Amino acid sequence: MLDNVRYHHAKLLKPFLEKNSKKLELIFLPAYSPDLNPIERVWWYMRKKISHNRYIKTLDERMIEFWKMFSKYQKENDFIPKLCNINFSV
Repeated sequence: MLDNVRYHHAKLLKPFLEKNSKKLELIFLPAYSPDLNPIERVWWYMRKKISHNRYIKTLDERMIEFWKMFSKYQKENDFIPKLCNINFSV
């Protein structure tokens, strides 16, 4: 699923999508629907933990904090799927 950001509709993507139309189907979320987009929950959590009520002087400092936090989730775990409310069972 994709949100409707402009680059998801880019003309440069059309040849690739046509070539792979049997393998891929793009499903676009309705406009202004962050509740339906699981990655929005991850961004919310990241902002809450890294930047809310905190002063971070530089972008480099923010990136360091980001990688410190998300390095915990590089191994398979239950947290991110729960945060995104994703059910992997079929």
